[in-house]
Amino acid sequence: MLDDALLTRKSIEVICSLQDETGGLLATAKNDAYPFVYPRDASFMSMALNMHGLSDRSKRFYMFLNGVRRPVGELYQRYNNGYPAVSQKGESDVTPIVIQGVYDTYLASNDRKFLESVWGLTERAAGFVLTSIDRASGLVHTTRSIHEAKSLEEGFEIWANSAAVRGLLDASRAAVALGHGELGEIWLAHARALWLRILERLFDRDAGVFIKNLRRDGTRITAPDVAQLSPFYFGLCPEERILTATLDHLRQTLWNEKVGGLSRFRDFEVVSDWHWYTGGTGASWPLFTLWAARFYGRLGDSASAEECLDFVRRASTMAMEIPEKVAPARGYQEWKENETDYNERVINGLARAESLATSIPGYVPWACPLGWSHAEYLLLNRKDDSAEQHKLLGEPAITIRSS
Repeated sequence: MLDDALLTRKSIEVICSLQDETGGLLATAKNDAYPFVYPRDASFMSMALNMHGLSDRSKRFYMFLNGVRRPVGELYQRYNNGYPAVSQKGESDVTPIVIQGVYDTYLASNDRKFLESVWGLTERAAGFVLTSIDRASGLVHTTRSIHEAKSLEEGFEIWANSAAVRGLLDASRAAVALGHGELGEIWLAHARALWLRILERLFDRDAGVFIKNLRRDGTRITAPDVAQLSPFYFGLCPEERILTATLDHLRQTLWNEKVGGLSRFRDFEVVSDWHWYTGGTGASWPLFTLWAARFYGRLGDSASAEECLDFVRRASTMAMEIPEKVAPARGYQEWKENETDYNERVINGLARAESLATSIPGYVPWACPLGWSHAEYLLLNRKDDSAEQHKLLGEPAITIRSS
């Protein structure tokens, strides 16, 4: 059994080791599957650093992003050595998540000069978020989102929309802190309007949970997905009743009964492309299981939280490295036989995965260590600030009631 204090120290060490000379925070080491700066992952890694007094490293990361941002304010989901190399365009969640990370770094450091130095990044990023809001629906439209799977996520997706609300809230706070009160009020008004539309369009009152996605044609994607926790992850929804219903729903549909841990969604239910199952089907994800552990802890369900943490410990290597996911060997081999994109990083990922072992026999760890997984371990004790967001968002946040 891994010691929690040791795993905390290891997680800090891993994230620090993934910061390169440019200031960028890589998702994995350069000899593994994701040797790039993914701003989505890295922003959460920076928040974990901030919790442990390492905000100077976070500042370096955001100065790196400030140097590679696009003129329209969008942050892409892949950068390599300071030059934009785009993995997927149209991932509308990335830019507001960066705003959240910037403001979190300001709060942790109390460094006004830092916030001033990235004001251009913040202002343009918030402007890009507003352009992502579809006029007809009032919701953010994205091509891909947290899973980077177009067939699952194209539309008005819950993670991207929740991220946008939080990004606009934090952009508003940053504006007020720097004396741009009028602009802050505009962004706050847009955050409130967007949250209201999420409650109207992306909440299933009969099931008592948020839905994954809404297509432009009105089709609702209700297949289970860990992204249904998004409104809680971004601190937008204070309703414990809905959080409990969501955790119950995900536990019943996505929990691996053999070895534990949550899947991100069910195999091939919506996505049918083998490429999106890198590392094998039927995988359990420590990073998402850590979300569940955090929220179970918030609800006072210590037994369920500990069950989640037990899986994460068993899914880690003897060197205390937490992977992106652990996949059953058979599914992993099936994926290898079906995968068509055998580029250098995938080959590196294969070599790395097949050289490692965890305490879960017959399962292969993929992308290990993953910076975001270690960040989520450190963020387990992150303060629940949903009451603060609720105060800003206003009454609509408490008018939802599960049936």
